[in-house]
Amino acid sequence: MIPVAIYNGKSEIKNIIFDWGGVITDLHLDATKKAFQQLGLKIFDDSFPHSKHNDLFLRFETGKISPKEFRNKIRQLTDLPLSDQEIDNAWNAMLGDLPEERWNLLERVCKHYRTFLLSNTNAIHVPYYFGLLQKTYGCYGYTHFFEKTYFSHKLGLRKPNEDIFRYVLSDTGIDPQETLFIDDFIENIEAARQLGFRTVHLKAPLTLVNVFR
Repeated sequence: MIPVAIYNGKSEIKNIIFDWGGVITDLHLDATKKAFQQLGLKIFDDSFPHSKHNDLFLRFETGKISPKEFRNKIRQLTDLPLSDQEIDNAWNAMLGDLPEERWNLLERVCKHYRTFLLSNTNAIHVPYYFGLLQKTYGCYGYTHFFEKTYFSHKLGLRKPNEDIFRYVLSDTGIDPQETLFIDDFIENIEAARQLGFRTVHLKAPLTLVNVFR
């Protein structure tokens, strides 16, 4: 059976752009908040890690600082001699599972649509999670499901800024009217809608599997 996106607009969906955290992979932001607080770092607010006021995370997410610089800044903020591993463990705590049903769904969907990934992420999360997928599914990462992957720390751009969406449109040549964008943050959804994308705001209890029938 061909998986069909649950969008019933006038335009036929030919392309799908997936977000990563909160869409493909479960995301537990509170786990990272708690882990860093236990290390002595208490600078988080309710919108972490997407807060406009949290310059450290935004800079790391757009590749303006390296993992080494990020870890050193964390050490400065805590004034503790934390190891790289302690910092990485806390930072990676937010990354949850990629359930088998979603893995299998992506495998089917990419055979029937042009599929892309657009994620606000960083240079610690990606290799860590790809390593977990290697252990779980015997495959280093999920990039084989997508024609192209766009990571904020590689592009120096991030959602919901319009420039990252325009970059993807230019690089792929896709028509936003024929493209479904799936994301868990409403700010990103609204930015995509302004450019003509068809969208699904993936908010609990809706899951990625529910988006297809």
